[in-house]
Amino acid sequence: MTAPVRVEIDPARVERILVVCLDNLGDLVFTSALFPPLAAHFPRAKFTLWCKAYAQDVARLVPGSPTVVATDPFWDRAPGRGKGGFLAFASTVRSLRRERFDLAVITSAQWRACAAARFTGARIRLAQARHRNARWLTHVLPPADSSLPVLVDHAHHLDALGVPHGRLHYALDPAPLGAARERIQRAVGGPFVALHAFASDRRRCVPLGEWLALARELQRRGESIVWVGSARELDEVRAAPGSDGAWQHADRLTDGTLHETAALLSLARAFVGHDSGPLHVANALDVPVVGIFAPGQPKRTFPQGPAPSTVVFAPSPGEIDAARMSAALESLLASSRK
Repeated sequence: MTAPVRVEIDPARVERILVVCLDNLGDLVFTSALFPPLAAHFPRAKFTLWCKAYAQDVARLVPGSPTVVATDPFWDRAPGRGKGGFLAFASTVRSLRRERFDLAVITSAQWRACAAARFTGARIRLAQARHRNARWLTHVLPPADSSLPVLVDHAHHLDALGVPHGRLHYALDPAPLGAARERIQRAVGGPFVALHAFASDRRRCVPLGEWLALARELQRRGESIVWVGSARELDEVRAAPGSDGAWQHADRLTDGTLHETAALLSLARAFVGHDSGPLHVANALDVPVVGIFAPGQPKRTFPQGPAPSTVVFAPSPGEIDAARMSAALESLLASSRK
């Protein structure tokens, strides 16, 4: 049996910590769970969160208000964007190097992200083992275990640093959304259920006809509906047979930024959506959620925020219909009222 990794570090002498999450939005939300226990254990430290540019609006909601540095990596695409440029990325690395970090906690374990952390000059660099990343790290944790919830895996970073913690959950701070929330609440006009019928891989999406049937059923039960997605995705909803003009759409209520999308999600009475970034943002903002996994990894990436949640799972999207989603939401809301 491999001995647990232990980092010899005096919390009282740590002044600067870099947290690296150069993955997509949902991964950033999971990473947010590390900040409260890290901040409690390293009371003198100033935190910097390094994330993809498209996710920076949500990064600014991470507890403790870390400094946010946003750059798209040159080896990976963000949803709806191309790969980042090498020169811009190298400039960010040079800027971070001037900060002289005592510690880098890296939740993006791919070797390029670990190499980037190495070139920032962070004295201690900690990540889970992954193909070719060990040479760039000072401390290598056991590899991620796909059978475990993401936050159980993330807790291994804390354990290696001797950081006390209970069961982790992610949470975002809605306070910076205040002005946007007020404006959007006036525009929406009352309580609503948010529906997100899309995911980056359309092969994992329940057919849109089932989502429209769900919206009509919820409307019959007296719920107001707000559809969430990109303008192109919401055009599909508006053009679909059976779409209702009474339904509202996120692109008509917000300016399309993640800041305003998060504000909209935070106001929802409940959220139903595929396993994707908006699902985790909503749950992190204390909104009850129904996660649709078709198939996904429901035992690993299920909602892990402060609000109640449930999951609808099937090996393929065609096995999930409006009735199953409606029943899951009804049960969730009933349990939330108890």
